[in-house]
Amino acid sequence: MKIKFLLPFYFVPLVLNAQTKNIPTDNPLANDFDQLVHKEVSAYMKDPARVGLSIGIIRNGKSYFYNYGTTKKEKEELPTSKDVYEIASISKTFTGTLLAHALVDKKVNLDDDIRKYLDGDYPNLEFKKHAIKVAHLTNHSSGLPQFVPDQSANFKKPMDSIPFILTEVYKNYSRKKFAEDLHAIKIDAIPGTTYKYSNAGVQIIGDILEKVYHKSFQNLLEEYITEPLNMKQTIVGTNSAQLLTGYNEKGKVMPRNTTSIMAPAGGIYSSTGDMVKYIQYHLNKNDKYVVTSHTPIVKSDGDEIGLLWRIHKYKDKNLSFWHTGGTFGFSSVCQIYPEKNMGIVILTNESDMSSQGKLQDIAENIYNSSKN
Repeated sequence: MKIKFLLPFYFVPLVLNAQTKNIPTDNPLANDFDQLVHKEVSAYMKDPARVGLSIGIIRNGKSYFYNYGTTKKEKEELPTSKDVYEIASISKTFTGTLLAHALVDKKVNLDDDIRKYLDGDYPNLEFKKHAIKVAHLTNHSSGLPQFVPDQSANFKKPMDSIPFILTEVYKNYSRKKFAEDLHAIKIDAIPGTTYKYSNAGVQIIGDILEKVYHKSFQNLLEEYITEPLNMKQTIVGTNSAQLLTGYNEKGKVMPRNTTSIMAPAGGIYSSTGDMVKYIQYHLNKNDKYVVTSHTPIVKSDGDEIGLLWRIHKYKDKNLSFWHTGGTFGFSSVCQIYPEKNMGIVILTNESDMSSQGKLQDIAENIYNSSKN
């Protein structure tokens, strides 16, 4: 399979100096590591489009938290490690972790035809008698579109209008309507052969999990991840007052991602405090669910995909497990470096075409500069 990686108050003292004029932060600048983080983040925050940024790092069992900017454009309020952001497609790694439970518990098999778990007949979910398997959903090779219903026409409309159009489309979108629209999908390649990023495929994984466990996705999330790890700020997207305001690069307030049907693919909210706990869990090489979620479905000499985790191979043969996230008002990255017992999460409440890639650069630069 050929893969192409497409990336679409409490009071705290403020640190201000010539390098970071007008960029509030609680970074104490007390040591070389603080200075390293400060150098990388302050360069990013100099862009006037930026609003707030929270970064959490775990390194050899010790946690570090730094916050920059503000929670809202119209006020000066530094974010904290408890502030809640949309984590967007990083949500997929939670779904992959839950799928790892289902695989280990032998409730699901990666070679299963997905129609085994769907109500009704779907003769359209195959190509030349090759069925879509559960494995194909995990590495985006199912042939399913990015969204169901297909939104390609809407994405050709003026950029500022798209968030509001999609919000309206999915405002009252039901499981029943998703099933109806799924019947209209046409697969145009043999599943497992071509990379095609699909939120819809991950939504189906969520449906499969609910069916085999007879529990809601939210209940599964709580039972297997957020409650055991004491992740109190991590929730399925709602109109929660906890969520920060999200902005686009023009400073326009963006609509919230509150559609529960999208939760498995991109509808989870979280904080850096919680995400560091999540990273720490995923650094446990002795946990069978973690190991399963990090196992690539298709082996290759290059980068791979596990159970929705991206897997990057460095020249020194070390690995990183990662995912970025982006909604119309939030950008994020989560990077885990198992050989160095380290992980980094960066959450921001501003989104533009380059923000995810730049956040990933920050994480990689911190890793590369501190790994020795």
